[in-house]
Amino acid sequence: MRGKAIVIVALALAGCAKGDGGGDAAASEMGATDSVAAESATARGPGIAITAAPGVAFRYAYDFRLPAARISSTQEAHAQACEALGLARCRITGMHYAVGRDASDIDASLDFKLDPGIARKFGTGGIDAVIKAGGKIGSVDIKGSDAGGAIKAIDDASARQRADLARIEAQLAKLSPEARDRVTLQEQADALRQSLNANAASKGAQQDSLATTPMHFDYGTTDSFAGFDAASPIGMALALGAQSFLAALGLLTIVLAGGLPWALLALAGWWLWRQVRARLGAAPQSLAQG
Repeated sequence: MRGKAIVIVALALAGCAKGDGGGDAAASEMGATDSVAAESATARGPGIAITAAPGVAFRYAYDFRLPAARISSTQEAHAQACEALGLARCRITGMHYAVGRDASDIDASLDFKLDPGIARKFGTGGIDAVIKAGGKIGSVDIKGSDAGGAIKAIDDASARQRADLARIEAQLAKLSPEARDRVTLQEQADALRQSLNANAASKGAQQDSLATTPMHFDYGTTDSFAGFDAASPIGMALALGAQSFLAALGLLTIVLAGGLPWALLALAGWWLWRQVRARLGAAPQSLAQG
């Protein structure tokens, strides 16, 4: 009986140990998952949810940072995603790609006009493509303007101007062609008509801003050195070392540029002194032989 009790206790202890080990493994796995999720969240940026806002015209601007070798392919992927949506939902309105003196110094951009209903989803898809290419978000800028309020203000102003114009035209109809006030009233009527035309153009622009959403993608190279992120300790150390080396090289160049002429002058003087000394030493020997 005592032996059975000992066996039962041993099995219980073994089960506890196994359970603890499994808990540690699970905790380790969860920690790794949390780390990957944190890195992904950092690359994607904050989760910004733009709610439906009738009458508000939005403009989206994304600043991406990628390895130089992957900027061109990512830009092309974004362009193809827009083309796949069709001209009615997405149009490319501008494109830029430039390489600086260094092959890794690349500056590129894409501009779109999107259906407002798919603008945010398109931007999220653009972020995903950048992350898959090993890049990250530099910045996100979403601005909105109250186009609906502007349209209402224009309509109110136009209504007042049309009422004034109708009143003036009624007065003009009652006046004789030779009336002294006719010229003044006619000028007022012309000014009101011009203002109404300007209001119509402004209203059209506001309506266009609600019909399409502009979006800008800007691409730049990642701030890295020798394959290491500049924010990491290794990247910071390498960047600091490179700066120190360049500073020392620049100082050495300045010293050489300033001191080289004097060094050459001193070397020429030393050479002349050696020549004069050699000739003076040879003269007594010639006299003694003679």
